[in-house]
Amino acid sequence: VTRVTMRRYTDAGIAASIARGDPFDKAGAYAIQDARLGPVAAYQGCYCNVVGLPLWTAARLLGRAGLDITHITTTDLLPQCGNCTLR
Repeated sequence: VTRVTMRRYTDAGIAASIARGDPFDKAGAYAIQDARLGPVAAYQGCYCNVVGLPLWTAARLLGRAGLDITHITTTDLLPQCGNCTLR
C-alpha cells in the first residue's frame, strides 16, 4: 500500500493543466512524476506502485519464474526505488 498526499491546487493551475491536456491520458487524471503539475505533496510506500508497476515486486516475481535477477540494482531502476518499502 502506498499512501499519497496530494497538494492543494489553485484554479489557475488546474486550468493550465487541463489546457495542456495533461489529465486526459492518465487513469487517475494525474501522474506522480508530472514535474509541471507537481501533484503530490508527499508519499509513503512504493513510488513505482503509484506510477503503475512496483518494480521490486515485479523483479521478485520474475526471479520466482526462473529469470536471473541477481544483477538488478537500484541504479537499474528509478532513483526513488532505493528507499522503497518493497525492496
